[in-house]
Amino acid sequence: MLRAAAGLACRARSNTKLPQICASAARGYAAESAPEQDTTPPITVHGISGRYASALYTSAAKAGKLEKVQEELVEVYNLTGDSPEFEQFLYDPSIPKNKKVPALHAILDKMEVSDVTRHFLEVLARNNRLKHLLSISDLYDDLVAASKGEVLAKITTALELEPEELEDIKAGLSKPCAHILK
Repeated sequence: MLRAAAGLACRARSNTKLPQICASAARGYAAESAPEQDTTPPITVHGISGRYASALYTSAAKAGKLEKVQEELVEVYNLTGDSPEFEQFLYDPSIPKNKKVPALHAILDKMEVSDVTRHFLEVLARNNRLKHLLSISDLYDDLVAASKGEVLAKITTALELEPEELEDIKAGLSKPCAHILK
């Protein structure tokens, strides 16, 4: 059946005076490919920061570097706290992109970040979105945590808990959530 379809395709092309490339268009069965890794973000995040965080998650998941990228984003953000000049450089929209991108590239080379992180931060610089780095990083952390099955639980009390009470709460949470409790 495939050969018949290939023959029809070749005849159709010959009527349109295109070069004949269909000498042997029949295809054999290929070996089954390995199942693709799911790189879709585990939760939906919204807004500009959400779109960039989702894109970074997909890119890092394809490269198998979710945790490494997460650590590198923390390093870059910590550098902004350590160096007011670097923070001003990142967040100042008046610095032209043609100067900001090469300078950022040089800084990231010295930090020895992965290609995923480097390309992502360069895209942020080109699109003048570096001001969203903190919120993108926070959302990326949420995506990585969700991919591991972690759920953030925040307990608010009127009074400070005694150590025994805190241990009781942890023990109560650990029974149904033993595999993810930190």
